[in-house]
Amino acid sequence: MVGVRNRSHYCMSQPLISICVAAANADKYLEAALRSVGAQTYTNWEVVVVEDGASARTKVGVQDFAASVSQHVIYIHQEPNQEISTLRNVGVAATGGDWIAFLDSDALWKPDHLATLISASEIEEPDLVFAGSVLFDDATWNKLGVQAPNDTDLKNLPLALFTGRLSIKSPSVMIKKESLGKYGPISKKFSTCSETEYWLRMLSRGGRLCYSGANTCIYRQYSDHGDQIATALAESARICELYAGLAGIPRRVERTRTANLYRWAARSLLAEDPKASREAIARALRLQPLNPKTIGLWARIFLWPKKRPSRTAKNIAS
Repeated sequence: MVGVRNRSHYCMSQPLISICVAAANADKYLEAALRSVGAQTYTNWEVVVVEDGASARTKVGVQDFAASVSQHVIYIHQEPNQEISTLRNVGVAATGGDWIAFLDSDALWKPDHLATLISASEIEEPDLVFAGSVLFDDATWNKLGVQAPNDTDLKNLPLALFTGRLSIKSPSVMIKKESLGKYGPISKKFSTCSETEYWLRMLSRGGRLCYSGANTCIYRQYSDHGDQIATALAESARICELYAGLAGIPRRVERTRTANLYRWAARSLLAEDPKASREAIARALRLQPLNPKTIGLWARIFLWPKKRPSRTAKNIAS
């Protein structure tokens, strides 16, 4: 771990925000992400960059950034091939702030991002405050849309998150440090959906989440590969099973949403991993044994020729 503390002039009347940057294969984007931190109108922050890999360029980039700002900057090197959840948990452990803000190395913030989060936290007194995310295509930089809650979502956040109607991106979030201690570390069981699991975990234990009212996170969207889609669907289904019974979610919605996710995962896995596909459709059948779509896909899958299982299978069974 390398720490660089420059001329510190933190304002004692403002809470310190610790910014955890998970840097996995970060050379292409990290400089821009850190520039967006340096441009924040709210200046009482520190940065902890946790890198997955051995790229000298990342460390040099962090050191260059540290030399350009007066705030505290820490660089932590981890062994390669770590999950994003591990990088975030390592970063959280190294922080000293009142609030923790997550920033992925390929995401950006508008200059008023931290200021609007702090303003909302002073009004609502939440465990977590989040901004809306503006989505851009990584290849073309075309705007794809905005992910932000509407009034219906805000009236029932558990339902909005459970059904996938609302997605709260990690780089849009700021959480109280004491709340992270209360609700535990980010789970390593979910490689693509750990953030949604954490938000539902907080809500299931009485945590308070609020929206800043501004769409200040800029999020890159990539073209998903088939195995990534299947993994996300299977993990989402497992999360739905884990939080079945959460207040505000009708039982019928729980069963339908979970069964649909397993069915969609089964369809995505069919060509590459028939074994994992069979496991997914079997779970869908247990939830909706009379659903004609599920029965039809079950018949198709069990007539499909067997192939060598791929790594995706562990995401269904675990």
